[in-house]
Amino acid sequence: MVMLAPSRELDGLDRRIVGALQVNGRASWRRIAEVLGEPFSTVTRRGIALLDSSIVRVAGLVTLGPTHLVEVHCEPSRLVAIAEELSGDPDAIFVYALTGPTRILFEVQARPGRLSSLVLEELPALDGVVQVSASPVMEYFRTVAEWHPGPVTAEETAALQEVPPPPSRPSASGVLDDVDSHLVRILVADGRVPVAELGEAVGLSAPAVRRRLNTLLEDGTLSVRAIVEPADIGLPIEAVVWVRTAPADAVEVGRLLAEAPGVRYAVMAMGEFQLMANVTLASLNELRDFLTSSPWAERALAVRSSLVVRAYKRGGLRMPALD
Repeated sequence: MVMLAPSRELDGLDRRIVGALQVNGRASWRRIAEVLGEPFSTVTRRGIALLDSSIVRVAGLVTLGPTHLVEVHCEPSRLVAIAEELSGDPDAIFVYALTGPTRILFEVQARPGRLSSLVLEELPALDGVVQVSASPVMEYFRTVAEWHPGPVTAEETAALQEVPPPPSRPSASGVLDDVDSHLVRILVADGRVPVAELGEAVGLSAPAVRRRLNTLLEDGTLSVRAIVEPADIGLPIEAVVWVRTAPADAVEVGRLLAEAPGVRYAVMAMGEFQLMANVTLASLNELRDFLTSSPWAERALAVRSSLVVRAYKRGGLRMPALD
């Protein structure tokens, strides 16, 4: 039997506040209240309660270049220990435990030399690892930073975005200077640290900090957004879907895949199945329709899919242990 994460059933306003934080994790409570048309005191109280409960966490994610998708087949009795180990890797962006065959899927930042070390030395050395395969990500069609499941309207989304979304992710490995590195470290731990506190930490004025933050956000090096379990916002069915298509069709099918409702992440990767998507939906019936009736499915030559039974890490942030 597949055990899915229990939902804490946030109500409509809580979900709208979460949706606003997914659009702009640094938006002030006053700004969120204005855009959502709700009382400032109510939004502030609800928002702080959501953050204090850890149901929602706002964190920064730094992207300094390409990434790889790594699949780990392991002994069932060792899956939890291996997933916990991987989630502690600072280069890992997400770590998912999937339904059979027993395996773990994770995305890792591709620092120079890291892939060979990871695949040939680090992972094989872990007790219980049976097989490892890695697929370089060649193109992003959608990232989790662009995942706005609502219930926030397109107009509200536009009003909340203080910095235009980057046109693409960085394609070459980048290096941050000491000040930007310090800012990023602080925001990875807490994405809502005020500009004044950031300035004190790095020895810059508030305007100088804002300029640096805007540059990092505009070029895609940094994103700051809410991280939440999809089940908590009414999307308890989460799956990873791999799609094989004709090579000449891969880009077009990838774009169709990214446009499908429920897709929070979609990429082209090297390998037999060129496309991978992470999808979150309200029911198994919706997942069935997604797999069989979506426009992208008409162009697919083969599909393999697995449910996500537990996320150990999302958006570079370790998820709390299940109760």
